[in-house]
Amino acid sequence: MRKFIVAIIMATSLWGPSVHAATSVTPLITHDLQGIPDKEGAMVMVDYPPGGADPVHRHNASVFVYVLKGSIIMQVEGGARVALKEGQTFF
Repeated sequence: MRKFIVAIIMATSLWGPSVHAATSVTPLITHDLQGIPDKEGAMVMVDYPPGGADPVHRHNASVFVYVLKGSIIMQVEGGARVALKEGQTFF
């Protein structure tokens, strides 16, 4: 299984629904950001099945990734693909 924790600073909503049916998203914590009206921080755990993937999508937030188990390939528009293993991070 591929798991990672994502801390997301969102403008208006916590996160979008997963577009891949086998991917599960578990909310862990949300907290209003002091001094930044209408903004909150959120931490979620995303669990992908082996070979699972999400199509290209956008977050209206900063995303911090930490791989708990397995591996994952991350990429931001215009950037290089990055293969991450257990214990590695991505921003």
